[in-house]
Amino acid sequence: MKFSGHIFKGLRFRLALSYTLFFAILLAGFGFVLRGMLRGVIETTVQGLLDEEWAACKGFLRLDGNGKPQWVYDPNDKEEAAIVERLRLIYMIADEKGEVVESSEVYREMGFQSPAVIARVLGESKPSYAFQKNGRDQVFLVRQGTLSEPGGRFFVALGRNFTPSLQVINEFSNAYFGALPLVTLTAAFLGWMLARRAIEPLKEVAGQMAQVTGSNLSLRVPPRGSRDELDHMIESYNRMVERLEKSFQQIRQFSTDVSHELRTPITVVRGQLEVAMMTAKGEGELREAIEAALVDIDRLSQLVRALLNLAKAEGGQLELQVQPLDLAALVREVVGELEIAAVDRGVELRMTLPRTSIIEGDRIQIERLLYNLIDNGIKYTREGGYVEVLVAQQIEPAKILLEIRDNGEGIPAEHLPHLFDRFYRVPGKPAAAQRGLGLGLSFVAWIVKAHQGEIQVKSEVGRGTAFEVVFPLPSTEATTPREYGNQRETAGRHTNP
Repeated sequence: MKFSGHIFKGLRFRLALSYTLFFAILLAGFGFVLRGMLRGVIETTVQGLLDEEWAACKGFLRLDGNGKPQWVYDPNDKEEAAIVERLRLIYMIADEKGEVVESSEVYREMGFQSPAVIARVLGESKPSYAFQKNGRDQVFLVRQGTLSEPGGRFFVALGRNFTPSLQVINEFSNAYFGALPLVTLTAAFLGWMLARRAIEPLKEVAGQMAQVTGSNLSLRVPPRGSRDELDHMIESYNRMVERLEKSFQQIRQFSTDVSHELRTPITVVRGQLEVAMMTAKGEGELREAIEAALVDIDRLSQLVRALLNLAKAEGGQLELQVQPLDLAALVREVVGELEIAAVDRGVELRMTLPRTSIIEGDRIQIERLLYNLIDNGIKYTREGGYVEVLVAQQIEPAKILLEIRDNGEGIPAEHLPHLFDRFYRVPGKPAAAQRGLGLGLSFVAWIVKAHQGEIQVKSEVGRGTAFEVVFPLPSTEATTPREYGNQRETAGRHTNP
C-alpha cells in the first residue's frame, strides 16, 4: 500500500495521467467533430439529390385548365415513368390557401405541414429543408419550395428517407467511441513510458546535485544545452551553490583572518605580562607592562570590532539608512576633521567641489569611505605634498564622480589588484601606515558596492595615487542636484606641491 501511494504521488504518474486525460479528451472531442462533419456531408448530399428531383419535378408537373396540378409524361417511356414514380413516392402539393391537393401515402403517414408553414414557404424566395418523422420512427429530409405556373402558385414538398444515413452515422459513432477505451489504455501505457523517459534527465541531474556537499561546493551541475526548463533549473541551482560557496568562503576567510591577526597580539600581550611577572622589580615596572598590554588589548578590540562589522556588511546583515545626502558638504566636514593630521605631516588638503552634490546614501558609511581614502592619502604622501578631493557630475553617463588623489609615493602595479583584500598592506610603506588594521579599503569596496557604485584605483610610483568612485544619480526629482559652477577650496596647511 505504501508503495502504491508513492507511485500515485510521483511525478511520473502525474505526467502519465495528465497525458492520458488530455489524449482521451482530445480523441472524444475529435470524435464528436467527425460525427458532426459526417452528418453534415450526408445531409448536404441528400439535399443535393432533393434539388435534382425538384428540377425534374418542374419538368413534369403542370397545371390543367382548372388550375389543378397534373403530372405530364409519356407512360410508355419507361425512364420518364420511373422518374415520375420516384418523384411521387414521397411528396405533397398544397395550394396557396394551405389545402392539400395531392400527396403520397408515405407523406400522409408523416403528416402535412400546417397552413402557417405553407404560407411562410410560399412567401420566401429560397427553399427550406426540414426533418420529419412518421409513426414508425423513420426520419425523412423534406425539401419545401414554391412552384409557380401561369395559373397559380403551389407549395410542393419532396422527401427522402434519412433513416439509413442516420444508421451509418450511428454505426460510425459506436465503432469510434467503442474503440476509445482501448485507444486510451494504449495512450496511458505510452504516456507512462514517455513520462519515464522525460524524467530520466531529472534523475540524472538530481544525482549530480546529491554529490554537492559542504566540502566540495565548487562542483557545478553542467547544463544539458537544451535551453529548456531543466536547464533553467540547473542554472538557478548553480547560482544558489555559488552564493553558498561565497558565504562559506567568507566564513572560512573570517576564521582564518581572525586566527592570523589575533595570534601575534595575544602572544605579545602574554609575553609582556609573563616577563613583567618574572622580572619586574617594582610597582612602576609592573604598571608599565600593564599599560603596554592594555594598548595591545585595545588594538585587539578594534580589530575584532572591525572584523565583525566587515563580516556583517559582506553577509548582508548591515542595513543601510539611505537618504538624500549632500556629498560636497560631507567632504568639507571630513576634510575639516583631518586638517590637524594633515598639518602634522606637512600635507596640503585641497577640495574642488560644487556648492551641492546630492546622492542617495548612508551618511555614516559614506563618511567612513571619505575618512579612509583621505586618511590613506595623508599617510602615504610625503611632507610638502598634497591630497585633493574632487566632486563633479558626469554628463555621459550621468553619474556623480568622487576622486581622491595625491602626489605621494605611488603603488607598484603588481599590488593594485590586492588593495581591497583584507589585511593587505603594500610592502615597504611607512611605519605609520603599517600600523593600520588593513581593513579600511575592504570597507571602502563594500560601501561602494552597497551604494551601486564603482571604484577604481590608478597609481604610478613616484607620482601618486588616485581613487575614483562613481555613484549613481538620485532616482527622484526632489534629490536631483542643481547645476553650479565648481569652486576651488583649500584646507589645512598650504604649501607648494
